[in-house]
Amino acid sequence: MAMHLQRLPRFGKHIRALSRVTAHRCAGTMAPTVNSARGTPLHFPAKSGKAARGAFSFQLPRESQPENPRNRAAADPNNTPKREIRLDKVTSEDVVSLWPPRPLMQGPVVPEQLELEQRPDLWLREDQVAIEDAGRFVRLPRDDLLELLPEGPCGELARDLTLVPSRSRPVGLMLRKLTIELMRTLTDLRDATCSKGRPRINKAGFLLDGKRGVGKSQIMNLLTIWARRNGWLVVVEPAVSRYRMEIADIKRSNNGVYIQNEFSQQFLEATSIANREMFMNIPVDMSVYGSTGLDGEPLSEAKKLYQPLIETTVDAEVENIEDPTERLKRIAKYAKKVRMPSMVEQLPTPGNVWDIVEFGLENETHATQAVAELFLQLQKQDTYPVLVMCDQWNECFPVSEYVSIRYDNTRFHGYIPAYHLTMPRAFHKWDGYKYKRGLKICATSWVRYKRRDYRPDLLGVKDHEVRTVRAFTQQEFANYVTYLRLMGVLHHFPKKDLEYFYMMTQGNGFQTRKMLSMLY
Repeated sequence: MAMHLQRLPRFGKHIRALSRVTAHRCAGTMAPTVNSARGTPLHFPAKSGKAARGAFSFQLPRESQPENPRNRAAADPNNTPKREIRLDKVTSEDVVSLWPPRPLMQGPVVPEQLELEQRPDLWLREDQVAIEDAGRFVRLPRDDLLELLPEGPCGELARDLTLVPSRSRPVGLMLRKLTIELMRTLTDLRDATCSKGRPRINKAGFLLDGKRGVGKSQIMNLLTIWARRNGWLVVVEPAVSRYRMEIADIKRSNNGVYIQNEFSQQFLEATSIANREMFMNIPVDMSVYGSTGLDGEPLSEAKKLYQPLIETTVDAEVENIEDPTERLKRIAKYAKKVRMPSMVEQLPTPGNVWDIVEFGLENETHATQAVAELFLQLQKQDTYPVLVMCDQWNECFPVSEYVSIRYDNTRFHGYIPAYHLTMPRAFHKWDGYKYKRGLKICATSWVRYKRRDYRPDLLGVKDHEVRTVRAFTQQEFANYVTYLRLMGVLHHFPKKDLEYFYMMTQGNGFQTRKMLSMLY
């Protein structure tokens, strides 16, 4: 009892008074005891049927109450004595021995991971591509990626590369079934000829459609790389939406088109990096050279704007002349005298297509016209097979971020439509049939708009020209997860959860990357 009193000095005289009390438990009653300090009898309630158990104790509470030995023997057949833990008996050595616990020091339990050796067909091993190679990855060094895609990659390939920790190891692009089919089609069209034996491609092109994240843009990237390695002249626009979303200087022409010379120069510069040598080998068709104006529209359409002014002037001159043919002669004479500003005045005889591109790079005023002249020359030439690639093609048709009072109280609500801007206007037409030896491949993008409102047939696209991109198959999904694991994007991905995440993402590449990179 003295031991407990020494540990509790704060209770003072109450503890000292109670220390003098001795509790005697008898068979039927509790005998009164007189306090020597005050002489007052202290009565304890009587308890019957209980034997005396010793003196009254003031011990601290215990973590575990004492058990009946019979119950302990029944619960523990081996009759192993259990250790009682008392807070007043815990020492610093006990704390060190109990913390930290051993499972915590051993680290997390790593589940069975998706081993790389289980996907031996992850990479494409040969240059010849067959339909059995669908789902494999084409290994590309980063230098080759920059050399073959100087305009920038389509879609979110740049974001995929930022997830890879290494900045030097090669990356991969998955071969989809549709990619292999388009490669075979382009191989047959590359050397196609007409009935006279001249190079000719009688096909307008293909439109890649599908839900967001199924891989349309990655197909565009791989087709661009493959086509440039196989002798195609490829003109790529990876993000046509930026011409209507980003703000730059614009000028309105007489035709009602808004000129974007700054963006035109950027496009010419990016296109010339990979195609300069081919541009230098393509002669200029002088029959169509100079047929466009500063806004990229045909000069014949711009000259029609002056027709009412010419007729008014001629009517005033021939008012007293009776000869009816004189009026028509004067109208034709004045129409020939109409001169529109054009690059032909400063570059009358370009030697090749590169001279037109270079002139547009050096003269910002004529940059938009240089883009229009470039596409006209590519439509007429037959030196190289031409492939025009445009991602986010459906972004050429909504309204832009530019405003104009001319569109107030219209269905555009004051915003300029994207196809009234010169750069989206250069890509918005489905005019692949105009290329003598070429075609167009466009892809849609559903980041900002809903796919259900899309009607490509209204834009001149036929049903057999639409190619729908589907989600990953189970094999492609497993290869994609293995690729992310190999590139260090995923860590400790459990093999047994492959089917579960395939069900959760529905085989969508965008959702797969988003979910797995966040969880693992």
